[in-house]
Amino acid sequence: MAVAIPGLAPVAAALIQMQGPALEAGVLTGSIALPLERARHGDTPVLTFRSPTGSGASGATGGATVGATGAATVRFLLDTGASSSLLSPALVARLSLSSRVIPLRQFALAGAGEGCGAVQPRRARLPLLTAGGPGSARLSLSGAEVLVLPVAGLPADVDGVLGAPQLRQLPLWVDPRGGQLAFGPAALRLAAEASRGDSAGRRPVTHALRWQRGVPLMALPLAAVPGQPAAPLSVPALADTGAEGLFLTPGLTARLMPVGPSRPLRVAGFCGEESARWAPMLGPHLLPLPGHGGHLPAPVQAITTANPVFEALGVEAIVGQELLRSHPQLWRLDATPPLLRLWPTRP
Repeated sequence: MAVAIPGLAPVAAALIQMQGPALEAGVLTGSIALPLERARHGDTPVLTFRSPTGSGASGATGGATVGATGAATVRFLLDTGASSSLLSPALVARLSLSSRVIPLRQFALAGAGEGCGAVQPRRARLPLLTAGGPGSARLSLSGAEVLVLPVAGLPADVDGVLGAPQLRQLPLWVDPRGGQLAFGPAALRLAAEASRGDSAGRRPVTHALRWQRGVPLMALPLAAVPGQPAAPLSVPALADTGAEGLFLTPGLTARLMPVGPSRPLRVAGFCGEESARWAPMLGPHLLPLPGHGGHLPAPVQAITTANPVFEALGVEAIVGQELLRSHPQLWRLDATPPLLRLWPTRP
């Protein structure tokens, strides 16, 4: 979901495949720890793979660089809110991948914007992709099928989206403050080190997740705001690493407390643009509030929109980087049931 706010990266997220042929997830294997890359002007994690397959032309366009040997680097947004992975048509052409049309009558998507019904998707199979150097510290993705879609909301420095079908295969560690990204056993090791290394004794908080239409949902806690009508203790929400903001339904916004003026904006995503409003809000939080009664979470910037994803998933919020970026995160989408573990913000 791309957001037209200065300084915020235009990141497409929350892509839900409602109907159509299942794409093969392929196999994501390995164990690797890397410096955390993020989308330009934003906080969405990015993973750079290398492909031995290319068009043979030198040069660079977008995020992929193709050298004289035909090898290419391919940059993916890591997007738990996407039920399918995708590539840009430009990258498919540069990697000389074959693709085939998915008939519109057999396919349906839900995402930000009002033009999903007119999207003409194709499907393609990725070549073997690897991340990391030689040796055991290596990640590989093989046999994965992806959608091929022209998405204006993708940042200029990335080539596609790696969605939940792949991210649910290995533990994932994202530490925005420490600047680390890890998969597999390396992710579990860094999570264990984070728990041992906290001299203040702060423990991680675990959020139970559940799968709905191929993406993880969570219960977003809401703080009681004095002087406001009683709000529920939590609301169902999409847990979405690919969303730069916190997105709320109009109904939920009406039950919370804005602490500043709102302003209009345009949200651009996989299916075009839609109108939204942006305002600081009290209530949503991911970690327990300190002490006892009277404490409120810090205000967060919330974006109110009538995104079709809300209805498609039966949720009232999309929890993105506005709430996630301050916390080391262990995503166990590979576990049964899945979970998200968050560590308190380090001083």
